[in-house]
Amino acid sequence: MAVIGATPRSPYQPTLTPNGRPKGPLRDLATWLHLDLVHGDPQLAIGVLVALVATAGFLLLLREAFRGTVTVGAIAALVVGAHALLLFVPLLFSNDVYSYAYYGRIAAIYGGNPYVQTPLDHSGDLLWNYVGARWVDTPAVYGPAWTSLSAAMSRVLPTPVDHVDAYRFLAIAASLATCAVIVWTVRKVWPERTAFALVAFGANPVVLFHSVASGHNDILVALAIASAFALVVWDHELAAIAVLTLGALVKATALLPLAMLLLWCIARRPPGRRRWAALSHVGLVAGISLVFALPYLQLRDPTLGMLELAGHEGWLSPAAVIGGALDRVTFHTLGWVARLAAGIVLVRCAWVLGREVWRRTPRGEMSSREQAAVWGWALVLLMLLGPVLLPWYVVWALPLAWALPRAARTALIATGALLGVTLWSAMALRYPGGFALNVAIGDWVVVPVLLWLLVRALRDLRSRVQAGLPFEDEAAAAPPLEEPDGEEGVAGAAGHRAGDDGDRPSLEIGAEAL
Repeated sequence: MAVIGATPRSPYQPTLTPNGRPKGPLRDLATWLHLDLVHGDPQLAIGVLVALVATAGFLLLLREAFRGTVTVGAIAALVVGAHALLLFVPLLFSNDVYSYAYYGRIAAIYGGNPYVQTPLDHSGDLLWNYVGARWVDTPAVYGPAWTSLSAAMSRVLPTPVDHVDAYRFLAIAASLATCAVIVWTVRKVWPERTAFALVAFGANPVVLFHSVASGHNDILVALAIASAFALVVWDHELAAIAVLTLGALVKATALLPLAMLLLWCIARRPPGRRRWAALSHVGLVAGISLVFALPYLQLRDPTLGMLELAGHEGWLSPAAVIGGALDRVTFHTLGWVARLAAGIVLVRCAWVLGREVWRRTPRGEMSSREQAAVWGWALVLLMLLGPVLLPWYVVWALPLAWALPRAARTALIATGALLGVTLWSAMALRYPGGFALNVAIGDWVVVPVLLWLLVRALRDLRSRVQAGLPFEDEAAAAPPLEEPDGEEGVAGAAGHRAGDDGDRPSLEIGAEAL
Protein backbone atom coordinates (compact mmCIF):
# COMPACT_ATOMS: atom_id res chain seq x y z
CA MET A 1 0.00 0.00 0.00
CA ALA A 2 2.89 2.37 0.69
CA VAL A 3 4.34 1.75 -2.78
CA ILE A 4 0.95 2.28 -4.46
CA GLY A 5 0.47 5.42 -2.38
CA ALA A 6 3.84 6.76 -3.56
CA THR A 7 3.13 6.07 -7.24
CA PRO A 8 2.64 9.26 -9.30
CA ARG A 9 -1.09 9.98 -9.75
CA SER A 10 -2.00 7.07 -7.50
CA PRO A 11 -5.74 6.55 -6.87
CA TYR A 12 -4.92 6.86 -3.16
CA GLN A 13 -3.82 10.48 -3.56
CA PRO A 14 -6.09 13.53 -3.16
CA THR A 15 -5.10 16.90 -4.60
CA LEU A 16 -1.42 17.42 -3.79
CA THR A 17 0.62 20.61 -3.61
CA PRO A 18 3.50 20.93 -6.12
CA ASN A 19 6.06 20.32 -3.37
CA GLY A 20 4.00 17.57 -1.77
CA ARG A 21 4.08 15.13 -4.68
CA PRO A 22 5.66 11.68 -4.31
CA LYS A 23 9.42 11.50 -3.93
CA GLY A 24 11.97 9.28 -2.29
CA PRO A 25 12.70 5.54 -2.36
CA LEU A 26 9.09 4.36 -2.51
CA ARG A 27 8.39 6.52 -5.54
CA ASP A 28 11.58 5.24 -7.17
CA LEU A 29 10.48 1.67 -6.50
CA ALA A 30 7.05 2.36 -8.00
CA THR A 31 8.71 3.83 -11.09
CA TRP A 32 11.07 0.85 -11.37
CA LEU A 33 8.00 -1.41 -11.30
CA HIS A 34 6.47 0.76 -14.07
CA LEU A 35 3.40 1.42 -11.95
CA ASP A 36 3.52 5.04 -13.08
CA LEU A 37 2.77 3.89 -16.65
CA VAL A 38 -0.57 2.35 -15.67
CA HIS A 39 -3.51 4.75 -15.83
CA GLY A 40 -7.29 4.77 -15.53
CA ASP A 41 -9.33 1.83 -14.33
CA PRO A 42 -6.39 -0.65 -14.47
CA GLN A 43 -4.51 1.60 -12.03
CA LEU A 44 -7.59 1.71 -9.80
CA ALA A 45 -7.90 -2.09 -9.94
CA ILE A 46 -4.28 -2.49 -8.81
CA GLY A 47 -4.93 -0.19 -5.86
CA VAL A 48 -8.04 -2.13 -4.85
CA LEU A 49 -6.24 -5.47 -5.13
CA VAL A 50 -3.36 -4.24 -2.99
CA ALA A 51 -5.78 -2.94 -0.34
CA LEU A 52 -7.55 -6.32 -0.29
CA VAL A 53 -4.26 -8.19 0.17
CA ALA A 54 -3.09 -5.78 2.88
CA THR A 55 -6.39 -6.11 4.76
CA ALA A 56 -6.29 -9.91 4.49
CA GLY A 57 -2.75 -9.89 5.86
CA PHE A 58 -3.81 -7.67 8.74
CA LEU A 59 -6.75 -9.95 9.62
CA LEU A 60 -4.48 -13.01 9.52
CA LEU A 61 -1.98 -11.32 11.85
CA LEU A 62 -4.82 -10.21 14.13
CA ARG A 63 -6.09 -13.79 14.39
CA GLU A 64 -2.66 -15.12 15.26
CA ALA A 65 -2.16 -12.36 17.82
CA PHE A 66 -5.50 -13.28 19.39
CA ARG A 67 -4.32 -16.89 19.60
CA GLY A 68 -1.04 -15.81 21.17
CA THR A 69 1.24 -17.22 18.45
CA VAL A 70 3.13 -13.96 17.77
CA THR A 71 5.15 -11.92 20.22
CA VAL A 72 4.61 -8.33 21.23
CA GLY A 73 8.21 -7.52 20.28
CA ALA A 74 7.76 -8.74 16.72
CA ILE A 75 4.54 -6.79 16.35
CA ALA A 76 6.14 -3.66 17.80
CA ALA A 77 8.90 -3.88 15.20
CA LEU A 78 6.30 -4.22 12.45
CA VAL A 79 4.27 -1.30 13.79
CA VAL A 80 7.26 1.04 14.06
CA GLY A 81 8.46 0.02 10.60
CA ALA A 82 5.03 0.63 9.10
CA HIS A 83 4.88 4.11 10.62
CA ALA A 84 8.38 4.82 9.30
CA LEU A 85 7.18 3.95 5.78
CA LEU A 86 4.58 6.69 6.06
CA LEU A 87 7.37 9.26 6.05
CA PHE A 88 7.98 8.40 2.38
CA VAL A 89 4.41 8.60 1.08
CA PRO A 90 2.49 11.78 0.22
CA LEU A 91 -0.86 12.79 1.62
CA LEU A 92 -3.32 9.91 1.11
CA PHE A 93 -7.07 9.37 0.81
CA SER A 94 -8.31 12.71 2.17
CA ASN A 95 -7.75 16.43 1.83
CA ASP A 96 -9.15 17.29 5.28
CA VAL A 97 -5.77 18.66 6.35
CA TYR A 98 -6.34 21.60 4.01
CA SER A 99 -9.59 22.36 5.84
CA TYR A 100 -7.81 22.10 9.19
CA ALA A 101 -5.22 24.57 8.01
CA TYR A 102 -7.79 26.89 6.40
CA TYR A 103 -9.82 27.21 9.61
CA GLY A 104 -6.61 27.84 11.50
CA ARG A 105 -5.66 30.61 9.06
CA ILE A 106 -9.10 32.20 9.36
CA ALA A 107 -8.52 32.51 13.11
CA ALA A 108 -4.80 33.33 13.16
CA ILE A 109 -4.09 35.19 9.93
CA TYR A 110 -7.41 36.89 9.15
CA GLY A 111 -8.59 37.42 12.72
CA GLY A 112 -11.97 35.85 11.97
CA ASN A 113 -14.11 33.24 13.69
CA PRO A 114 -13.97 29.93 11.79
CA TYR A 115 -17.31 28.86 13.33
CA VAL A 116 -18.95 31.77 11.50
CA GLN A 117 -16.72 32.49 8.52
CA THR A 118 -15.86 29.93 5.82
CA PRO A 119 -13.03 29.49 3.30
CA LEU A 120 -15.30 31.23 0.78
CA ASP A 121 -14.98 34.42 2.82
CA HIS A 122 -11.21 34.29 2.23
CA SER A 123 -11.03 32.83 -1.26
CA GLY A 124 -7.71 34.53 -2.00
CA ASP A 125 -5.86 32.39 0.52
CA LEU A 126 -2.96 30.23 -0.62
CA LEU A 127 -4.93 27.09 0.37
CA TRP A 128 -7.97 27.92 -1.78
CA ASN A 129 -7.04 25.57 -4.63
CA TYR A 130 -6.65 22.57 -2.31
CA VAL A 131 -9.62 22.61 0.06
CA GLY A 132 -12.41 20.18 -0.84
CA ALA A 133 -15.35 21.54 -2.82
CA ARG A 134 -17.76 20.39 -0.11
CA TRP A 135 -16.00 22.47 2.52
CA VAL A 136 -15.48 25.82 0.77
CA ASP A 137 -18.69 27.27 2.21
CA THR A 138 -18.80 25.25 5.45
CA PRO A 139 -17.76 26.68 8.83
CA ALA A 140 -15.57 24.66 11.17
CA VAL A 141 -17.08 21.48 12.61
CA TYR A 142 -14.17 20.55 14.88
CA GLY A 143 -13.71 21.29 18.56
CA PRO A 144 -12.24 24.57 19.80
CA ALA A 145 -9.09 22.88 21.12
CA TRP A 146 -8.31 21.60 17.63
CA THR A 147 -9.15 24.95 16.05
CA SER A 148 -6.80 26.69 18.51
CA LEU A 149 -4.03 24.20 17.69
CA SER A 150 -4.61 24.77 13.96
CA ALA A 151 -4.45 28.53 14.51
CA ALA A 152 -1.16 28.22 16.40
CA MET A 153 0.31 26.09 13.64
CA SER A 154 -0.87 28.53 10.96
CA ARG A 155 1.18 31.31 12.54
CA VAL A 156 4.44 29.45 11.89
CA LEU A 157 3.73 27.39 8.73
CA PRO A 158 4.25 29.49 5.59
CA THR A 159 3.26 27.16 2.70
CA PRO A 160 0.56 24.54 2.02
CA VAL A 161 3.06 21.67 1.98
CA ASP A 162 4.31 22.76 5.41
CA HIS A 163 0.77 22.42 6.74
CA VAL A 164 0.40 18.96 5.21
CA ASP A 165 3.71 17.74 6.63
CA ALA A 166 2.98 19.17 10.08
CA TYR A 167 -0.39 17.47 10.40
CA ARG A 168 0.98 14.19 9.09
CA PHE A 169 3.97 14.24 11.47
CA LEU A 170 1.60 15.06 14.32
CA ALA A 171 -0.58 12.08 13.35
CA ILE A 172 2.43 9.73 13.17
CA ALA A 173 3.62 10.82 16.60
CA ALA A 174 0.11 10.54 18.09
CA SER A 175 -0.38 7.08 16.59
CA LEU A 176 2.92 5.75 17.97
CA ALA A 177 2.10 7.30 21.37
CA THR A 178 -1.31 5.60 21.29
CA CYS A 179 0.37 2.26 20.57
CA ALA A 180 2.72 2.75 23.54
CA VAL A 181 -0.18 3.62 25.87
CA ILE A 182 -2.16 0.60 24.65
CA VAL A 183 0.75 -1.76 25.34
CA TRP A 184 1.35 -0.35 28.84
CA THR A 185 -2.33 -0.48 29.79
CA VAL A 186 -3.23 -3.89 28.41
CA ARG A 187 -0.11 -5.48 29.89
CA LYS A 188 -1.32 -4.26 33.26
CA VAL A 189 -4.97 -5.31 33.08
CA TRP A 190 -4.97 -8.24 30.62
CA PRO A 191 -1.44 -9.30 29.54
CA GLU A 192 -2.67 -12.09 27.24
CA ARG A 193 -4.39 -9.54 24.99
CA THR A 194 -1.40 -7.20 24.57
CA ALA A 195 -0.36 -8.50 21.16
CA PHE A 196 -3.93 -8.43 19.88
CA ALA A 197 -4.48 -4.89 21.16
CA LEU A 198 -1.31 -3.63 19.48
CA VAL A 199 -2.12 -5.28 16.14
CA ALA A 200 -5.72 -4.04 16.18
CA PHE A 201 -4.54 -0.44 16.26
CA GLY A 202 -0.92 -0.13 15.21
CA ALA A 203 -0.85 -2.59 12.29
CA ASN A 204 -4.29 -1.75 10.95
CA PRO A 205 -4.28 -0.43 7.33
CA VAL A 206 -7.22 1.85 8.17
CA VAL A 207 -5.16 3.47 10.91
CA LEU A 208 -1.92 3.63 8.93
CA PHE A 209 -3.07 4.74 5.48
CA HIS A 210 -6.56 6.21 5.90
CA SER A 211 -5.94 8.01 9.19
CA VAL A 212 -2.26 8.64 9.90
CA ALA A 213 -1.09 9.17 6.31
CA SER A 214 -4.00 11.58 5.82
CA GLY A 215 -3.18 13.54 8.99
CA HIS A 216 -6.64 13.13 10.53
CA ASN A 217 -7.34 14.52 13.99
CA ASP A 218 -9.21 11.31 14.85
CA ILE A 219 -5.81 9.89 15.85
CA LEU A 220 -5.61 12.51 18.61
CA VAL A 221 -9.07 11.45 19.78
CA ALA A 222 -7.86 7.85 19.95
CA LEU A 223 -4.80 8.97 21.93
CA ALA A 224 -7.01 10.86 24.38
CA ILE A 225 -9.26 7.83 24.88
CA ALA A 226 -6.34 5.43 25.37
CA SER A 227 -4.57 7.84 27.72
CA ALA A 228 -7.70 8.52 29.76
CA PHE A 229 -8.24 4.83 30.34
CA ALA A 230 -4.59 4.39 31.31
CA LEU A 231 -5.07 7.13 33.91
CA VAL A 232 -8.19 5.35 35.19
CA VAL A 233 -6.14 2.18 35.63
CA TRP A 234 -3.51 4.27 37.41
CA ASP A 235 -6.29 5.66 39.65
CA HIS A 236 -5.91 9.28 38.48
CA GLU A 237 -9.53 9.95 37.60
CA LEU A 238 -9.36 13.76 37.54
CA ALA A 239 -6.47 13.61 35.10
CA ALA A 240 -8.42 11.08 33.03
CA ILE A 241 -11.39 13.44 32.89
CA ALA A 242 -9.15 16.33 31.86
CA VAL A 243 -7.52 14.31 29.06
CA LEU A 244 -10.83 12.98 27.77
CA THR A 245 -12.27 16.51 27.86
CA LEU A 246 -9.41 17.68 25.67
CA GLY A 247 -10.21 14.79 23.30
CA ALA A 248 -13.83 15.91 23.12
CA LEU A 249 -12.63 19.45 22.39
CA VAL A 250 -10.77 18.06 19.39
CA LYS A 251 -13.77 16.12 18.12
CA ALA A 252 -17.13 15.73 19.82
CA THR A 253 -17.13 11.94 19.49
CA ALA A 254 -15.19 11.66 22.75
CA LEU A 255 -18.20 13.07 24.62
CA LEU A 256 -19.77 9.62 24.96
CA PRO A 257 -16.84 7.98 26.81
CA LEU A 258 -16.47 11.20 28.81
CA ALA A 259 -20.08 10.93 29.98
CA MET A 260 -19.55 7.26 30.95
CA LEU A 261 -16.40 8.17 32.85
CA LEU A 262 -18.16 10.94 34.77
CA LEU A 263 -20.99 8.59 35.76
CA TRP A 264 -18.52 5.97 36.90
CA CYS A 265 -16.47 8.44 38.94
CA ILE A 266 -19.57 9.81 40.69
CA ALA A 267 -21.32 6.48 41.25
CA ARG A 268 -18.31 4.86 42.92
CA ARG A 269 -18.47 7.45 45.73
CA PRO A 270 -20.55 6.91 48.87
CA PRO A 271 -24.01 8.50 48.48
CA GLY A 272 -23.13 11.39 50.79
CA ARG A 273 -20.13 12.41 48.70
CA ARG A 274 -21.65 12.14 45.23
CA ARG A 275 -22.87 15.73 45.05
CA TRP A 276 -19.42 17.11 45.70
CA ALA A 277 -17.90 14.64 43.23
CA ALA A 278 -20.42 15.69 40.58
CA LEU A 279 -19.70 19.39 41.14
CA SER A 280 -15.93 18.99 41.08
CA HIS A 281 -15.76 16.60 38.11
CA VAL A 282 -18.34 18.33 35.94
CA GLY A 283 -16.85 21.67 36.96
CA LEU A 284 -13.46 20.51 35.70
CA VAL A 285 -15.00 19.61 32.32
CA ALA A 286 -16.82 22.94 32.14
CA GLY A 287 -13.74 24.94 33.10
CA ILE A 288 -11.49 23.33 30.49
CA SER A 289 -14.18 23.65 27.84
CA LEU A 290 -14.77 27.31 28.62
CA VAL A 291 -11.06 28.15 28.35
CA PHE A 292 -10.89 26.79 24.79
CA ALA A 293 -14.36 27.86 23.66
CA LEU A 294 -14.27 31.43 24.94
CA PRO A 295 -12.41 32.95 21.93
CA TYR A 296 -15.03 31.55 19.53
CA LEU A 297 -18.31 32.04 21.38
CA GLN A 298 -21.00 34.01 19.51
CA LEU A 299 -24.76 33.92 19.05
CA ARG A 300 -24.84 32.92 15.39
CA ASP A 301 -23.65 29.38 16.19
CA PRO A 302 -23.30 28.94 19.95
CA THR A 303 -22.82 25.16 19.46
CA LEU A 304 -19.46 25.80 17.73
CA GLY A 305 -20.16 23.66 14.69
CA MET A 306 -22.26 20.91 16.25
CA LEU A 307 -25.48 21.93 14.47
CA GLU A 308 -23.60 22.10 11.18
CA LEU A 309 -22.09 18.66 11.79
CA ALA A 310 -25.49 17.14 12.56
CA GLY A 311 -26.64 17.92 9.02
CA HIS A 312 -23.82 16.02 7.30
CA GLU A 313 -24.30 12.57 5.76
CA GLY A 314 -22.01 9.96 4.23
CA TRP A 315 -22.75 7.40 1.56
CA LEU A 316 -21.66 4.32 3.56
CA SER A 317 -23.59 5.16 6.70
CA PRO A 318 -26.47 2.64 7.08
CA ALA A 319 -28.81 5.39 8.29
CA ALA A 320 -27.93 7.65 5.35
CA VAL A 321 -28.24 4.85 2.76
CA ILE A 322 -31.60 3.65 4.07
CA GLY A 323 -32.83 7.24 4.36
CA GLY A 324 -31.77 7.94 0.80
CA ALA A 325 -33.55 4.82 -0.43
CA LEU A 326 -36.74 5.85 1.37
CA ASP A 327 -36.45 9.32 -0.14
CA ARG A 328 -36.24 7.87 -3.63
CA VAL A 329 -39.31 5.66 -3.28
CA THR A 330 -41.41 8.20 -1.37
CA PHE A 331 -40.49 11.29 -3.42
CA HIS A 332 -38.32 12.74 -0.65
CA THR A 333 -40.94 12.55 2.07
CA LEU A 334 -39.95 9.68 4.42
CA GLY A 335 -36.16 9.53 4.36
CA TRP A 336 -36.04 11.42 7.62
CA VAL A 337 -37.70 8.45 9.37
CA ALA A 338 -34.59 6.27 9.00
CA ARG A 339 -32.29 9.04 10.15
CA LEU A 340 -34.50 9.84 13.14
CA ALA A 341 -34.79 6.16 14.06
CA ALA A 342 -31.00 5.76 14.03
CA GLY A 343 -30.64 8.80 16.28
CA ILE A 344 -33.26 7.49 18.71
CA VAL A 345 -31.58 4.09 18.88
CA LEU A 346 -28.21 5.71 19.56
CA VAL A 347 -29.60 7.92 22.33
CA ARG A 348 -31.42 4.96 23.84
CA CYS A 349 -28.28 2.80 23.82
CA ALA A 350 -26.20 5.58 25.38
CA TRP A 351 -28.83 6.05 28.08
CA VAL A 352 -28.92 2.30 28.82
CA LEU A 353 -25.14 2.11 29.05
CA GLY A 354 -25.05 5.11 31.37
CA ARG A 355 -27.85 3.67 33.51
CA GLU A 356 -26.01 0.36 33.86
CA VAL A 357 -22.80 2.14 34.83
CA TRP A 358 -24.72 4.03 37.50
CA ARG A 359 -26.42 0.89 38.79
CA ARG A 360 -23.52 -1.52 38.78
CA THR A 361 -20.67 0.67 40.01
CA PRO A 362 -21.87 1.14 43.64
CA ARG A 363 -22.29 -2.63 43.98
CA GLY A 364 -18.68 -3.24 42.92
CA GLU A 365 -19.81 -4.76 39.64
CA MET A 366 -18.11 -2.26 37.31
CA SER A 367 -14.34 -2.60 37.24
CA SER A 368 -12.14 -0.17 35.36
CA ARG A 369 -11.61 -2.86 32.71
CA GLU A 370 -15.34 -3.15 32.15
CA GLN A 371 -15.52 0.63 31.99
CA ALA A 372 -13.18 0.41 28.98
CA ALA A 373 -15.63 -1.99 27.38
CA VAL A 374 -18.51 0.41 28.03
CA TRP A 375 -16.60 3.20 26.28
CA GLY A 376 -15.95 0.85 23.39
CA TRP A 377 -19.62 -0.13 23.14
CA ALA A 378 -20.65 3.53 23.02
CA LEU A 379 -18.13 4.37 20.31
CA VAL A 380 -18.97 1.34 18.15
CA LEU A 381 -22.67 2.19 18.25
CA LEU A 382 -21.93 5.85 17.50
CA MET A 383 -19.87 4.77 14.52
CA LEU A 384 -22.56 2.48 13.07
CA LEU A 385 -25.61 4.61 13.89
CA GLY A 386 -24.18 8.00 12.99
CA PRO A 387 -25.10 9.87 9.78
CA VAL A 388 -21.52 9.73 8.46
CA LEU A 389 -19.27 6.67 8.32
CA LEU A 390 -15.69 7.08 7.09
CA PRO A 391 -12.66 4.80 7.51
CA TRP A 392 -10.93 7.07 10.04
CA TYR A 393 -13.98 6.92 12.34
CA VAL A 394 -12.99 3.35 13.27
CA VAL A 395 -9.92 4.57 15.16
CA TRP A 396 -12.03 6.02 18.00
CA ALA A 397 -12.82 2.60 19.48
CA LEU A 398 -9.79 0.59 18.29
CA PRO A 399 -7.70 1.32 21.44
CA LEU A 400 -10.44 -0.50 23.39
CA ALA A 401 -11.00 -3.41 20.98
CA TRP A 402 -9.22 -5.84 23.33
CA ALA A 403 -11.88 -5.31 26.05
CA LEU A 404 -14.97 -5.73 23.85
CA PRO A 405 -16.95 -8.97 23.67
CA ARG A 406 -17.13 -10.88 20.43
CA ALA A 407 -20.15 -9.20 18.82
CA ALA A 408 -18.94 -5.64 19.38
CA ARG A 409 -15.32 -6.54 18.63
CA THR A 410 -16.30 -8.21 15.35
CA ALA A 411 -18.43 -5.22 14.37
CA LEU A 412 -15.51 -2.87 15.00
CA ILE A 413 -12.82 -4.89 13.21
CA ALA A 414 -15.07 -5.91 10.30
CA THR A 415 -16.28 -2.34 9.77
CA GLY A 416 -12.70 -1.13 9.57
CA ALA A 417 -11.77 -3.88 7.11
CA LEU A 418 -14.80 -3.17 4.91
CA LEU A 419 -14.24 0.57 4.87
CA GLY A 420 -10.55 0.08 4.16
CA VAL A 421 -11.24 -1.85 0.95
CA THR A 422 -14.26 0.24 -0.11
CA LEU A 423 -12.66 3.68 -0.34
CA TRP A 424 -11.09 2.98 -3.72
CA SER A 425 -10.00 6.46 -4.72
CA ALA A 426 -9.53 9.85 -3.15
CA MET A 427 -10.44 11.48 -6.50
CA ALA A 428 -13.52 9.65 -7.74
CA LEU A 429 -13.92 11.77 -10.88
CA ARG A 430 -10.72 10.31 -12.28
CA TYR A 431 -12.43 6.91 -12.54
CA PRO A 432 -16.12 7.43 -13.40
CA GLY A 433 -16.76 3.77 -14.27
CA GLY A 434 -14.91 2.49 -11.24
CA PHE A 435 -16.66 4.97 -8.98
CA ALA A 436 -20.11 3.80 -10.16
CA LEU A 437 -19.13 0.20 -9.38
CA ASN A 438 -17.71 1.34 -6.03
CA VAL A 439 -21.01 2.98 -5.07
CA ALA A 440 -22.99 -0.10 -6.12
CA ILE A 441 -20.80 -2.42 -4.03
CA GLY A 442 -21.07 -0.04 -1.09
CA ASP A 443 -24.87 0.16 -1.26
CA TRP A 444 -25.63 -3.48 -2.04
CA VAL A 445 -22.84 -5.36 -0.26
CA VAL A 446 -21.12 -3.26 2.40
CA VAL A 447 -24.16 -1.53 3.90
CA PRO A 448 -26.16 -4.79 4.34
CA VAL A 449 -23.15 -6.33 6.10
CA LEU A 450 -22.84 -3.28 8.34
CA LEU A 451 -26.54 -3.53 9.17
CA TRP A 452 -26.12 -7.19 10.09
CA LEU A 453 -23.15 -6.32 12.32
CA LEU A 454 -25.18 -3.55 13.95
CA VAL A 455 -28.20 -5.77 14.63
CA ARG A 456 -25.94 -8.49 16.01
CA ALA A 457 -24.24 -6.03 18.34
CA LEU A 458 -27.56 -4.53 19.49
CA ARG A 459 -28.97 -7.99 20.28
CA ASP A 460 -25.86 -8.87 22.26
CA LEU A 461 -26.05 -5.60 24.19
CA ARG A 462 -29.71 -6.17 25.02
CA SER A 463 -29.04 -9.70 26.26
CA ARG A 464 -26.25 -8.46 28.51
CA VAL A 465 -28.44 -5.76 30.02
CA GLN A 466 -31.39 -8.10 30.57
CA ALA A 467 -29.28 -10.85 32.15
CA GLY A 468 -27.00 -8.52 34.09
CA LEU A 469 -23.94 -9.86 32.28
CA PRO A 470 -20.70 -7.88 32.06
CA PHE A 471 -20.09 -5.66 29.05
CA GLU A 472 -16.50 -6.78 28.65
CA ASP A 473 -15.22 -9.88 26.89
CA GLU A 474 -16.32 -13.11 28.54
CA ALA A 475 -12.75 -14.40 28.63
CA ALA A 476 -11.88 -11.56 31.00
CA ALA A 477 -15.13 -11.76 32.93
CA ALA A 478 -14.73 -15.37 34.04
CA PRO A 479 -11.38 -16.75 35.24
CA PRO A 480 -10.40 -20.35 34.37
CA LEU A 481 -12.05 -22.81 36.70
CA GLU A 482 -9.94 -24.92 38.98
CA GLU A 483 -10.92 -28.35 40.19
CA PRO A 484 -13.71 -27.66 42.71
CA ASP A 485 -13.93 -29.32 46.11
CA GLY A 486 -17.53 -30.35 46.51
CA GLU A 487 -20.68 -28.37 45.90
CA GLU A 488 -19.34 -25.22 47.51
CA GLY A 489 -16.34 -25.22 45.19
CA VAL A 490 -18.53 -25.56 42.10
CA ALA A 491 -20.85 -22.78 43.22
CA GLY A 492 -17.97 -20.51 44.11
CA ALA A 493 -16.23 -21.09 40.79
CA ALA A 494 -19.37 -20.59 38.74
CA GLY A 495 -20.79 -17.72 40.76
CA HIS A 496 -17.95 -15.23 40.73
CA ARG A 497 -15.76 -13.51 38.22
CA ALA A 498 -12.51 -11.67 38.72
CA GLY A 499 -12.04 -7.98 38.03
CA ASP A 500 -9.18 -5.63 38.63
CA ASP A 501 -11.31 -3.81 41.21
CA GLY A 502 -12.50 -6.91 42.99
CA ASP A 503 -14.86 -9.82 42.43
CA ARG A 504 -18.63 -9.64 42.01
CA PRO A 505 -21.37 -12.28 41.96
CA SER A 506 -22.24 -13.53 38.50
CA LEU A 507 -25.91 -13.59 37.48
CA GLU A 508 -25.50 -16.57 35.19
CA ILE A 509 -23.99 -20.04 35.65
CA GLY A 510 -22.60 -21.32 32.35
CA ALA A 511 -22.97 -24.87 31.15
CA GLU A 512 -19.19 -25.31 31.14
CA ALA A 513 -19.02 -24.28 34.79
CA LEU A 514 -21.72 -26.78 35.74
